[in-house]
Amino acid sequence: MFNYREFLMTGFKNAVGKMADYQIIFNANGYYEKGVLTEDDLAELQEKIKAKNESIEETEQTGETEAQ
Repeated sequence: MFNYREFLMTGFKNAVGKMADYQIIFNANGYYEKGVLTEDDLAELQEKIKAKNESIEETEQTGETEAQ
C-alpha cells in the first residue's frame, strides 16, 4: 500500500546535497504543519543535512591545509 509520508521522506532525503538546505527545511516544515511528517522525520532530515554539511566543511579544511 502507498505511504505518502515515506514517499515524501524519500524525496527529501534524496534532495539533501542537491537542493539548498533551506528549501528542504521549508518544504518539510510545510508537510509537518499539515500533519504528514512528524518531528522525528524532521530530526532525521536535519541529521542528514548536518552530516552533509560537516563533510563539506572537512573537505574545505583539508583543502585549505594542503594549499598552505
